[in-house]
Amino acid sequence: MRSIRIVHLVFTFCIGLFAGLLYTFEQGVIPTLNTLTAVEYAKVEQGLIRALDAFPTGVIVVANLAMLLPLYPLVRLWKERRSSYWRLTALGWAFFFFGVGIFTIVLNVPINNAVLTWNPAAPPADWETARTTWNTLNTIRTPINFLSFLLMIWAAFELPKAP
Repeated sequence: MRSIRIVHLVFTFCIGLFAGLLYTFEQGVIPTLNTLTAVEYAKVEQGLIRALDAFPTGVIVVANLAMLLPLYPLVRLWKERRSSYWRLTALGWAFFFFGVGIFTIVLNVPINNAVLTWNPAAPPADWETARTTWNTLNTIRTPINFLSFLLMIWAAFELPKAP
């Protein structure tokens, strides 16, 4: 059980870090980006995307740990799949994996990749559409991430006792 407790702590922390990042974007970064001109937005957004993708132990590693580590207790405790711990962990994992992970990869990342192709001195005419779409997607995935985080915290209190 000790290994499950440690792994649970690590992935809950990772999910919390990701929740904090999304919340920071929702409450601080996005409102600021919304005040920028097209040229300013293109430069700043490209810088943000590159910075967040550049650091190897940053966002990508944290998100992958948050997506993969919950599988360890779910597989290890398969016989206890009717327990509150197992169900809360499975639900929290599903919310993070599909609602944040897949959602981000399928919807947000393609917008980021398109923004990286823009000429910052002359962004495309529809740059505001890309910005609005990305912001809307972030508004959807942020509460999903927070729900996942809360479920993982709740699950930690439901962890079965060692035999």
